[in-house]
Amino acid sequence: MMGLSLRFQSVASKLRILNFNAKDLNEEYLFQVIKQYLPKELDKAIQKRCDLTDSATLWEILGIDGVILLENQEGNLIRVGVSLVDNENKARNLLYDTKRKEGVLIRQALNISQYWIFLVKWKDFPEEEEWIDILYDEIDNSANPSDCRLIIL
Repeated sequence: MMGLSLRFQSVASKLRILNFNAKDLNEEYLFQVIKQYLPKELDKAIQKRCDLTDSATLWEILGIDGVILLENQEGNLIRVGVSLVDNENKARNLLYDTKRKEGVLIRQALNISQYWIFLVKWKDFPEEEEWIDILYDEIDNSANPSDCRLIIL
């Protein structure tokens, strides 16, 4: 799944919508969010001797593959958290977890308005032009501004 994540980040970066490096999403702040809401995952990372000063490691602990900033048709900028999975059971479990109280609190702490889980196989990964249509269709068709959903590609 790391490959899907990197592939998506590359596309989002080319589209200039990747928001991972926003000033309010710095490593110190990410660490504090993990410490507060995911103490068990933090302990596991410490036991594995993960580099907790590395933003990629912190995002991995948070379970977020990308943060993008999209403008909807009303002209509002919306921060969206993105995860990519290639297995339907994992996708549904992740959706359930993100709708739980901890997931909601983490998204609020990171100022993530919406959270999308893309179920996509490596071989079916959309091209850059297709991502433009997919992402903007999703942001414009959002019924709920604090939406958390599974998108099957």
